[in-house]
Amino acid sequence: MKPMLFAAQLKHRNFIQTRDTFTNLVSNSPGNKIIALVGPTQIGKSTIFEHVVEALGKVLHTDNPAIMPFISLTIAASQDGRISPKHLSIKLLKALRHPMYMHIGAFDEQQHYRPSRGRDEGSMRDATEVAMEARSTMYSLLDEAHHLTHTKDREVRSNVLQSIKCLMAINRTLALVGGYELAYRGLFDSAHFVGRVICVEFAPYADCEGDIGEWNSILKFFSERIPLSPKNLLIAESIILLNVSNGSFGLLEKILWTAHILSCGKSITRESLRAAYPTKAEHDVIRRDIVAGQKAISKINAAAFGNSILTDSPVPKRNVKRPFQRNPNRILNDFPVIADE
Repeated sequence: MKPMLFAAQLKHRNFIQTRDTFTNLVSNSPGNKIIALVGPTQIGKSTIFEHVVEALGKVLHTDNPAIMPFISLTIAASQDGRISPKHLSIKLLKALRHPMYMHIGAFDEQQHYRPSRGRDEGSMRDATEVAMEARSTMYSLLDEAHHLTHTKDREVRSNVLQSIKCLMAINRTLALVGGYELAYRGLFDSAHFVGRVICVEFAPYADCEGDIGEWNSILKFFSERIPLSPKNLLIAESIILLNVSNGSFGLLEKILWTAHILSCGKSITRESLRAAYPTKAEHDVIRRDIVAGQKAISKINAAAFGNSILTDSPVPKRNVKRPFQRNPNRILNDFPVIADE
């Protein structure tokens, strides 16, 4: 996400913590892991994605053009707001510079050899596996990964996730960056995937004591660099801005940029600031996404899981009886008398 108001991105607390945590997990992964970064819209996830790509490029640089220690690509929807398994396989093969697939979609595609077979999903999955072995690819990084699971059809989601199964082999790491939808729709449905997932949340700021101080520091940063009337306008509107932006830095920046444009070069007033607030429908959609995502993440959180074990009441045993079975009293008042007969 490119900054709207200034030339450089503001490095605030949640950004720095999330960037460092995600980068360390990806860089030090032993393989056979999925490192997922999820968060709300416009919070800076793609900026962190670019940072990780740059960091891996410095560490894994090689002069051999045939070796590709990592690949990175941005997922784009191909149909119904999601990506099809076939389209995803083609993008992976193009990223790996597979000679049979790298010219698909190019202007000069017709000038290159096009085999009569090999474009079915099974063949392309096999080709992806072979290409990753040949390229010695250890890391695969996918941005906008929520498009992978953007469907209510569990079977379709399963097919898409199966198409990226080869990206997380024993010696490979798959890094996914996307919206909260990745957490609450699909990624944790399969035991095959959830057992390998390490989820990092790029959390928005909330109306709590630990976040208000950092949020006000962000507002002070903007107050010192953009014309306001009065000068303490943003601090005075702090809680309102926190709520209307859902605590997302990018959405706050969007509001301030819009207010700056509406002010026509003059100081931003309370009227122009509030005119830049998002509509209730826009706010509510983003809020529901955040709530659903954080609820899904909490289900796999270790601490929450431990607490649920301690607090949940034991399940009573069912007393299953055969038909016409009585409830005999097996507590004897005295020893039984054995007859002499």
